[in-house]
Amino acid sequence: MSTPDLVPLAAFVSGYMVDPDDAALASRLRSTVLDWGSAALAGTGHPLFSAYQTAFLSPGEQGPLRVIGTSGRHPMIAAAMTNAALSHLWEVDDAHRDATNHPGITVLPAVMALAEAHRLDPATVCAAIVAGYEAVIRVSAHLGAPHYAINHSTATAGSFGAAAAAARALRFSPEQTLSAFGHAGTQAAGLWALLDDDCTESKAFHAAMAVRNGLQAVQLVQSGLPGAPRILEGPRGMRASWHLTDTDAAWLAPDGAPLIHTVTIKGWPVCGQMHSALDCAADLARRVPQDAAAAGPVTVRLPESALAIAGRQAPTTVAEAKFSTSFCIAATLCGKPPSLAGLTEALVVDPEIQRRAEDVTLVADAAMTARFPKERPAEVCLETPSGPQSERRSFRRGDPEAPWTDAAMIERTRDVLALTPWETRPEVLIRWADALVAHSPGWAAETLHEALLTTR
Repeated sequence: MSTPDLVPLAAFVSGYMVDPDDAALASRLRSTVLDWGSAALAGTGHPLFSAYQTAFLSPGEQGPLRVIGTSGRHPMIAAAMTNAALSHLWEVDDAHRDATNHPGITVLPAVMALAEAHRLDPATVCAAIVAGYEAVIRVSAHLGAPHYAINHSTATAGSFGAAAAAARALRFSPEQTLSAFGHAGTQAAGLWALLDDDCTESKAFHAAMAVRNGLQAVQLVQSGLPGAPRILEGPRGMRASWHLTDTDAAWLAPDGAPLIHTVTIKGWPVCGQMHSALDCAADLARRVPQDAAAAGPVTVRLPESALAIAGRQAPTTVAEAKFSTSFCIAATLCGKPPSLAGLTEALVVDPEIQRRAEDVTLVADAAMTARFPKERPAEVCLETPSGPQSERRSFRRGDPEAPWTDAAMIERTRDVLALTPWETRPEVLIRWADALVAHSPGWAAETLHEALLTTR
C-alpha cells in the first residue's frame, strides 16, 4: 500500500525545532503572537463575548485554564474554544492568501492551552506555533478553491493546524502525529451556509470548533486510539467526501522556509477579501478632494470569490458590515473608514454612508479571478467632476510583500486593544510576546491574562 499523503507533513511537525539565531523567524513570531493576543483581548469588548462564554463554559465546571477576560478556571477544551472564538470576533486576526483561511485563531489557542496546562517552555511553544501554521496552511491550500467555495477552511483545515500544534507541543512522534491528523480530519467541518442565512454572528464558532477538534485529536491518540492515516486520500476520505479531484499534492510536502512567513496580518477589521479594495479607496480618499470622494459613481473590480464572500448589500449590523464591500468602500470614501477601531454600530447606521453605498457597483473581473488566490487584486474607480480617478492593488497592506515594521506592529496592537472598554495594558502584552520569542526562562502562558484587568 502507498505511503499516506500526510506522512511528510507529520514528519515535519514532529521534528520541527526553532533556530534560536533566526532573527527573521523571531520577528515573525513576535508579530504573530501580538496579532493573536491583541485580537483575543479585544474580543472581550465585543457584544458577542458573553454569548460565546455561555455557549462553551458550563457553570460549576472546574479545570486548569483561564479564559481571557474572566475569573476562575475551566476545563481545557472549553477554555481553548472560548479563547479561539474571542480571537475572531472583531475580524482582526491574521489570514493567508493561498490557504484562504485564518491560521492564528486555530493554532495559538490550542498551543497556549497546552502551554498553560503543562507549563511548556518557550522553545516548545514557538516550535508548536510554527508547526501548526505549516499544517493549516498546507492542508487548506491543498484542498483548494473548490473546497473554500463551500467550506470555511478556517474550520476544516484549521482542525489540522490545531492538531499539529498540539502534537508538536506534546512531542508526538511522526506516527502519533499522523494518527492525530486522522482524528482531526474525521471531525473537520464548517460550511459557508452561515453567510447565506445571515448568521455571521456564528462565524467565530468555526475557529472554536477547529481548536476543539485538534485538542480532541491528540487526546484520542494519547488514549491509544488510532486515527486514519489516509484521511485525505482514502476511498472514503475527505477528498472523496467533498468531491475534490484537482488537489495539488505538492502542498503536503514541506520545503524551504516555514510558511508562517507568508501570512498576512490584517490592516482592516473586515473580511480579508476586500482589503486590497479598501487600501485603494483609502488612497483615493487621501488624494481626491473630500466633496469629490463623497459623490459620484464608484466601480470596484474584484475576483469573483470576493463578491461571493464579501458582497453583502445594505448591512444592518457590524457583523454584516464586515462582509459588505460596498458599505466599507463607501465609508472610506466618506472619510469615515472602517478602521481597526472605527467600525462601530454608529458607522453602520450613518445615513451618509448608507446613501453613498448605493453608488458603489461591484464587478467580478475575470482576469482578477484568474490571479486569485496567489494575488488579492482590486481596482477602485471613482467618477469625479474632473474625470475618473482610480487605484489598483495586487496585494494588501500587511501581506508578506508589505509586512508591518516592529514599530507599526506595536501601534497596531494598541489600536486593536482599543476595541475593548476594559482596561488593557499593551506594554504587558508586548513584553509577554518579547519574552516568548526570546525564550526567556520566566515566560508563562497564563501571564497573558495580566494584560487585561478582570474588573471593569
